Amino acid sequence: MSNLGTKAMRVAVFVLTLGSFLLSALPAEAHSALPPGHQQIKYSRWAYPSQVAYGPIEDGTANIGQAPASGAFLTLPFMGPHYVTSLFDHCGPNYNVSGRVCRYDGTVASSSVGGPDPGFGAGYAQTPGGHDYLYYSGHDGYDYGLTYEPVAAAAPGRVLLANWLVPNCHTCLSGQTVEIDHGNGLMTFYGHLANISVTKGQYVYRGQVIGTSGMTGTATGPHLHFGVYYLNGNGPVDPYGWSGSGADPYARDLGNLWLGGAPRFAPITMPTVSVTATASAANPSTINVTWSSPATVTFSVYYVTRDGVRHLWRSNDGPGSATFQGKAGQTYWFWATATSWLGWSDGGGSDVIAVPHLNHGEVTD
Repeated sequence: MSNLGTKAMRVAVFVLTLGSFLLSALPAEAHSALPPGHQQIKYSRWAYPSQVAYGPIEDGTANIGQAPASGAFLTLPFMGPHYVTSLFDHCGPNYNVSGRVCRYDGTVASSSVGGPDPGFGAGYAQTPGGHDYLYYSGHDGYDYGLTYEPVAAAAPGRVLLANWLVPNCHTCLSGQTVEIDHGNGLMTFYGHLANISVTKGQYVYRGQVIGTSGMTGTATGPHLHFGVYYLNGNGPVDPYGWSGSGADPYARDLGNLWLGGAPRFAPITMPTVSVTATASAANPSTINVTWSSPATVTFSVYYVTRDGVRHLWRSNDGPGSATFQGKAGQTYWFWATATSWLGWSDGGGSDVIAVPHLNHGEVTD
C-alpha cells in the first residue's frame, strides 16, 4: 500500500470509529484500530512529577527473558535511563477502557484488584496499596518519560511523516509526529514532539536525532509516545513481544523485536566535549586553546569576556587548536559546542584565563 493510501486509511478509520461511538456507543473491536498515537480523549492523570514514582526505568541493561524474533530490528528511541510511564496493553491495544492492563510479561493490573487511580479511571494499580501502575487500559505503544530531550530513530529507514498528525488540529492525537518506514512491513511512530528535525522522504540512520520530546497533541505532560505499527493498517505490535505464562492475548504480535533480544541504546559514539586554555609563558596575553570530542563532530568555539558576553570565535571546525590573542587586564573563558553527524550535541568549557595588566612602561610583542 502506498504511503498516501496508508495515511488516508488511518484517518478514515479514525473518523468511522469516532462516528460509530457517537451514534451507537458500541465498543470497538480490536480489528477497528484507531490511528497510531492517542485517541482524541480527555484524561488527567499523566503529568510530572506525580507519576515519576511509578513504573520501571528503561536503562538499556534489562533482560526481558525471551529470545529475539527473527525480524528483530530495534534499539531504544532515546539515550540514557528513563521511566516507562505507560506500556502496551496486551488485553486490547485499541484505546477501549476494558478494566484491565496486561504487560508483556503477563503481569495484569485491573480495576478490581489494585483499583483505579482516583484521578484517572483508565489506569490501574497492580497492588492494593494503590501503587505500581501499569498505565493505561487500551494503550497501543510505550510512553517514556522524556522531558524536552532528543528523540532517536529506533532503526534505519525512510521518513513517512514529519508533521502534525492532524495538520489542522494541534491539540489532537499525538501532535507533532514522526513516522519511519523500515522496509519490513513495519513503521515506528514518535508522538507528542516539541519539534521535528527531519523531513518527509528523508533517509535516517539508527540513533539519528529526529526531534525533541514534548507535550503536543493530547498530552498533559512532556513524554515520548513510541509505537510499532503495521504499514498495512493492521494495527500495532508490542516490540517487547510476549513472555507471559499463557498465550499472548493479542494475536498480532511478532515477538521480541529488540536487536539482541533486549532493549538497548543505539551503538553510536556520542560527543563529549573537552576544552583547554593555557596562557603562554613567554607572553601571557597569548592563549593556546584546544577542543576535542569523540565521534565525527562539528564545533563552534566561543570566548566569553568578563562582562559575560559570549562571542563566536570559530565555527564549522573539527577537533583542533588555535591561538587567541587576549587584551591586558581582561579575563577569558572558552566554550565549545559539538554536534555529531547524527544530530547529538554536547558542550564544554575551559578554565578561566586572566591576562595580567601591563606594568608601567612594559610592552608586549
